[in-house]
Amino acid sequence: MRAGPHRTLASRIAGLLVLLGVCSAAPAWSAGGPAPANGLIVKFRESVEGTAESRARFEQELARAGVKSRRVGALARHIDFGRRLGQDELGPLMEQLRASPHVEWVVPNERERRLSVPQDPLFPASFAGSGQWWLFPAGGSNANDIEDRRRGVPGVQSAWLTTLGTGDAVIAVLDTGITSHPDLGAGVLPGRDFVSTVEYANDGDGWDADPADPGDWVSEADRSANAPLFGDCEVADSSWHGTVIAGLLAAETSNARGVAAINWNGRVVPVRVAGKCGADVADIVTGMRWAAGLQVQDAGGRPVPLNPNPARVLNISFGGSAACNAAYQDVIDELAALGVVVVAAAGNQNGAVARPANCRGVVGVGALNRDGFKSSYSNFGPSLTISTVGGDPRTIGDWGMALGDDALLTVSNAGATGPGFAGYAREAGTSFATPLVAGVIGLMLSVEPSLSVAQIIDGLRRSARPHVVSSKIAACSDSNPGRCICTTATCGAGILDAEAALQFAANPAGYVTPARQPEVIDNIDVDDAVALGRDRPANAGTTPPADSGGGGAIGLGWLAALAAAVAALSCRRPRSRGPAPANAAR
Repeated sequence: MRAGPHRTLASRIAGLLVLLGVCSAAPAWSAGGPAPANGLIVKFRESVEGTAESRARFEQELARAGVKSRRVGALARHIDFGRRLGQDELGPLMEQLRASPHVEWVVPNERERRLSVPQDPLFPASFAGSGQWWLFPAGGSNANDIEDRRRGVPGVQSAWLTTLGTGDAVIAVLDTGITSHPDLGAGVLPGRDFVSTVEYANDGDGWDADPADPGDWVSEADRSANAPLFGDCEVADSSWHGTVIAGLLAAETSNARGVAAINWNGRVVPVRVAGKCGADVADIVTGMRWAAGLQVQDAGGRPVPLNPNPARVLNISFGGSAACNAAYQDVIDELAALGVVVVAAAGNQNGAVARPANCRGVVGVGALNRDGFKSSYSNFGPSLTISTVGGDPRTIGDWGMALGDDALLTVSNAGATGPGFAGYAREAGTSFATPLVAGVIGLMLSVEPSLSVAQIIDGLRRSARPHVVSSKIAACSDSNPGRCICTTATCGAGILDAEAALQFAANPAGYVTPARQPEVIDNIDVDDAVALGRDRPANAGTTPPADSGGGGAIGLGWLAALAAAVAALSCRRPRSRGPAPANAAR
């Protein structure tokens, strides 16, 4: 009784496919469309087979136009046109098939390639601690051991199928400077030092053309000998923070040494803005402008030589626990007009997002655990744009032993104070999630250099994978600020997806956000963690103060008060700014 309807369906579908098979004059299709493919895979809403008679009719009508078909699923078939279809044909064919009421979906039958594997000995999963797991493809399920669950990673290795990156999209690293390392070679471009206070700079002078990191350690002797400058600084060994970030972005890749980086051809400009105790806002914003290729002036009003390699992306992993201020916002707006995007870390106090990540127009980055939920330490809030893995050590929080990971492996330095052995280390923090996003933006610009800041931010958001969900782990909030489940209100649009971001970059106007279901986090490790109680205690619930800056002319009374304040400060121990330029007023 059903032979008639199936025969009719088979005839209609065959007719459509025959029409598509003989229409050689297809309209042009954008270069951002699908890659060449061996036909199409089509899922029909009903079976085209029915009886043997209808199936034979279907195959005969296809054969007349040299089109073949074979079943690859209950209702899905591979439609083979006898040759590989180019980009100019695939798009129109898929559009016409999707328009048919008989078709549920259609995808190109692309040839999958072996994932690019850098020939760096510390990259593979066989290396202790799962190698550079943060570069591996996203995947895993609740049935996997924790080492094989990577639902929070950006999937950079999958993105390498599209591009290994180019050196055109320069990334400036505004940080502590850089140290010499055998795995950091031609990718490190000339930089500059903008640490103005000599005692903090720790290199004997203020601004100069040398971005080398002399070390940012602070000792008890520093604190006791100069309490006004170092009294509120944390005692710690040198961090080599800028070197670590440069390695994530531009370590020489597939060179049979050390580690891989996000961009196989990455280039970074080290802009030293931080020394002992952190970085001054004035030094940071000046460094931002110089990194982008703008003219800046020294303390004597003389122009500093321009950056010969202006950056398209600025990576900032320093910040303060306050609202965005006018100094930051002005330069961010200025750079956006030039097409320069600022990527900044959320901060590591498991509280409100730090500045400049909370500024308008900045790509604010939160840190995730390898399984996709928020890392124990990461700040969170509505100003974040995106989140990705930043390492979540087992030593942090009450849940660390059950759910933590091995952190991000890259280049480092072993010196406790001054530079020592150039080695490798595992690091964790939103500081290190941030260059993962900056690096993916660099890959996006490798695909399409003309992307605007607005397009880059839009692309990161629209291509992101959904945040993971769980019936056992609570949502992120001030009452639950440790390891927790993110939402778009707390950790940005979703989980950074490098491969999808490159698809957006190739065709922003035609990109369609894929319909994806969030991963459900429910496994024995979660059970063990939840049994311990809350990962971290509740926050006190503070709100960053509002920016007190305002417009209007500066009155004479205000200037007089300022002069009096300056005179009073001059009685205190001065902070030297380095030797005055030879032609400066004395």
